[in-house]
Amino acid sequence: MVGRGSMAVSDPAEIAVGTCGEVGKTPMPRRLYRFHCLGGGDAVFDLQGRWLSSIREIRQHADRVALGLMDGVGCEDWTVWSVDVRDAAGRPVLFRAFTAVRVGSKSA
Repeated sequence: MVGRGSMAVSDPAEIAVGTCGEVGKTPMPRRLYRFHCLGGGDAVFDLQGRWLSSIREIRQHADRVALGLMDGVGCEDWTVWSVDVRDAAGRPVLFRAFTAVRVGSKSA
């Protein structure tokens, strides 16, 4: 049983310790996340994924993924698109609409 504040890990291979912590502090565990883009019946799947260690890094990378797709693909309506972030086991972690992505000081 997992108590409050504990972390259950079904597969130890899902966690790798990186050096993202501050000097002199214990490094934070890094996990693999996949950033799939979905919208209007179309999808772009992230088969490789990215190793990250915080929800802040996940949100920032989701924004970069959305901006990269918007810059690279000619689409007239991005309002139906979103980034669906999943962990290595396929569990949902974050769902971010392209319209929530900040470009400079305004939304995309």
